[in-house]
Amino acid sequence: MQCITENRKQPRKKRGVVKILAIVIICAICLYGLQYIITPLITPNIPSVKGSAPQTIGQIQSKISELGASLQSQASSAADSLKPKPTATREELYQYALRVVNDDRAAKGIPPVTLSNTRSAQEHADNMLKVQYFSHWNSDGLKPYVTYTMLGGRGDVRENISYVVAHCFSGNCYANAFDPLKEIKDSEYNMVYHDASSDWGHRDNILDPSHTAVNFGIAFDNNRFYFVEHFENNIISWHAVQLVGSELHLSGSLPALYSLSQILVYTDPSPTTLSANDLDGRAPYNLGHYDSGTLAGIMAPKLSPGYYYTECSPGKIEIQSTSEKNCVDYITFENTSNAADEMDMTVNVSKWMGSGIHTIYVQLKKANGDETSSSSLTMEYLK
Repeated sequence: MQCITENRKQPRKKRGVVKILAIVIICAICLYGLQYIITPLITPNIPSVKGSAPQTIGQIQSKISELGASLQSQASSAADSLKPKPTATREELYQYALRVVNDDRAAKGIPPVTLSNTRSAQEHADNMLKVQYFSHWNSDGLKPYVTYTMLGGRGDVRENISYVVAHCFSGNCYANAFDPLKEIKDSEYNMVYHDASSDWGHRDNILDPSHTAVNFGIAFDNNRFYFVEHFENNIISWHAVQLVGSELHLSGSLPALYSLSQILVYTDPSPTTLSANDLDGRAPYNLGHYDSGTLAGIMAPKLSPGYYYTECSPGKIEIQSTSEKNCVDYITFENTSNAADEMDMTVNVSKWMGSGIHTIYVQLKKANGDETSSSSLTMEYLK
């Protein structure tokens, strides 16, 4: 607010000084009273000035100065909160995410996981940020377990993803300053405690006692924050995982009280480039979950002489799943290792080499008869 006086000639100098002084006092009082109109529109945290009105110009000017300083401080604080802040290194964020995950597991009496060196989760987070989408598939049309194999993963992997979008204030679109530590903690909390819409799948993945390791993906800009968790079952100590032509060689040490049960083969379509619109707007990419592909076959243990598998069709046997029966291609394998806790096998997988990509799931059996998947290996990407 600005006060303007006209320069008029007065008959007596003393009287003119008095009138000017009165105008200055009125302007000051107006400025002081204006705080009761402006303050609620700017911030609710500026204290109101109560009590009797100031009796001197100096007191009024002091209150006006205090108001201006307070407004400036509040505005500066609000602006600073929106400016980019120094952040931790990526490795420090991984370590923080690991602590948050293990705190959730410890609260349920579940053993901790270690930090994996595989970078499959980071690859997915970076891809989502670059292409600007949210899906378990990536822009090459590949699911998490395929990327995991491509980047050297040899265990079984299960993915969680979360996404936060920023909204700028109308007319004041500052660069958003995500606090990555807060976003990691909030994302983890929501997946554990607010996951009913996903049938608690994210929570169950975080709290799965069979997981031994995890790798993280953290990627963000001014508008989007992505957090990816790849939980791994690394329970076979692999010596060799190799595909040469159509010959697959698997060799490794099994954990105590486990034995090799069977190897399931699933197929997925060949890689195909997908846009953000495809990934966000088309099924199955936008459904919020993914499967293991289509069951294509099984590698079953070789039976003792005189025993054989009943075929449902030449070269096929029937597999009973929880919901249906499948007549699928099969081959048999023989563990040539003499040690009870070792596996060493070579099989011809030409039945499943052709169109699409094929992932094998190595199933181990516990002493109590329960089975667990120890590895998800996409054969076309074994190095």
